[in-house]
Amino acid sequence: MIVDINELRERGEPLLVEADFTESQLRIRTETASLAQPAHARLKVSLSGERVRVTGHVSAELETACSRCLKPVGFGVDKNVDLEYWPDPEVEKEGEEISLSYDELSIGFYRDDQLDVSGVISEQIVLEIPMKPVCDAACQGLCPQCGADLNETACACEPVTSDHRWDALLDLRKKLK
Repeated sequence: MIVDINELRERGEPLLVEADFTESQLRIRTETASLAQPAHARLKVSLSGERVRVTGHVSAELETACSRCLKPVGFGVDKNVDLEYWPDPEVEKEGEEISLSYDELSIGFYRDDQLDVSGVISEQIVLEIPMKPVCDAACQGLCPQCGADLNETACACEPVTSDHRWDALLDLRKKLK
């Protein structure tokens, strides 16, 4: 969903957006998680000079795999947003670097007087995906040798011994401690 900044300027009042967004509309680019149902957003898009402020709430239900045992795990995203967007600074040469102050690091940028609201929602959802999702804090995962789910069965595999090629480095590590 694209918000035209010129139309917002002509309108003279904030734009209220309340809608459900499917995974294809949000273009969520992750190999590890997917939307279990459409994400819901209730946002207010307001303009102050050239700066656009997006406030509101985003909620979604996602599914991913446990990073230890690979069983499906569901989790929710329920997040308030308060974001600011400025016109994209003109960079004359491709690859030219510009310096940003500390305050500018938390600001997004828009181009061609258009702000992609679905991109804002997608970004907020992706930022909430855990790095290592687990089905349970006590999950034991899979056996690295036979692949058995250690939460359901015990396997008879021998414990993995260290690779002797690394012994010299292990000795050095012990000496340095």
